[in-house]
Amino acid sequence: MFCHLEFDLPKYHVITIIVLRFLFNCLRHNRCTFIGSKAKTALISGGTSGILAIVIGYFYCSGNVITVIAGILLPAMLFIVFCWRASKTFFTLLEMVSTRSSETNKKAIAFLIIGMMAIVSLVVVMFQVYNLTVFCEF
Repeated sequence: MFCHLEFDLPKYHVITIIVLRFLFNCLRHNRCTFIGSKAKTALISGGTSGILAIVIGYFYCSGNVITVIAGILLPAMLFIVFCWRASKTFFTLLEMVSTRSSETNKKAIAFLIIGMMAIVSLVVVMFQVYNLTVFCEF
């Protein structure tokens, strides 16, 4: 076993299902008028990767060997996506600075957030590779 699960899993399943069902119905029926279409796709993609991370983490703690590899691949893929998005945002930011756009501050904050997400994904990959080396010693 890699870790201990000391919480009431069925209780958290019910809470998660209620929240996910609310978000799914809200997004499916276009009741979320307070967010734009880009934010909806961000919620869907972020929620999907979050659910995958939770499932991988659960089975990782159960001692499933395949999830050790999945635990490395998921943050590695997220790192690639965040690097791509950060570079795309950075080049757009450079264009905005040269044209003195009023949206420069918003784009700069988006670049910083996406860049930090890439750094955190890289740190998670490094921790997972370290855990893999510790796991292989046993």
